[in-house]
Amino acid sequence: MTENPSAPDPMSTPEGVPTQASAWRNGLTAVTALLAAALIVRGPGDLADLHVAVQVLVAALLVAGFALLVRAILVAAAAATAGSVAGEVAGARRFAVAGVALVGFAVLGGWLAPAAPASAELIQLTYDHGIICGLVSLEPDGYVTVLPDPGQPENRITAKARTLVPISSIHGMTEVGVCEPPATLPTPAP
Repeated sequence: MTENPSAPDPMSTPEGVPTQASAWRNGLTAVTALLAAALIVRGPGDLADLHVAVQVLVAALLVAGFALLVRAILVAAAAATAGSVAGEVAGARRFAVAGVALVGFAVLGGWLAPAAPASAELIQLTYDHGIICGLVSLEPDGYVTVLPDPGQPENRITAKARTLVPISSIHGMTEVGVCEPPATLPTPAP
């Protein structure tokens, strides 16, 4: 009923180190494979919506985290061989904890980082008085508001200020990437 206090823990003896190292190696291999599979199945789709700087940071954290996990597996495998020391198992633990932490930070960074600002959708609007190009919104009173986009160079069709265009006078709307005047302008209605 009483335990013998002089009986050594099998994992603290030199003979128990290879067994402990084998367990760490197997566990680390499984965790690394699971994390890699989860990231592959999930795909980079969620990261594509993030700002470029956040994408680079998340990618660097993932690479560093997986490198540390692979290093932990290699150290644990080396410790599993005969003649290893308990310090090698402790090193494998440190590499494993650091690797899992970096992968965790990468995942949290991908989840919590704000999405990159959406690009403005410029509309080239053809109406009774010609063509105007800018950021368009529909007003409830039968007008379309065309706002200038500060990133666009000024030319003859770029909206210079907030412009209200009656919906009844609109002949066509085209989504464009850049407000560039067409080769020929339509003749305005009299």
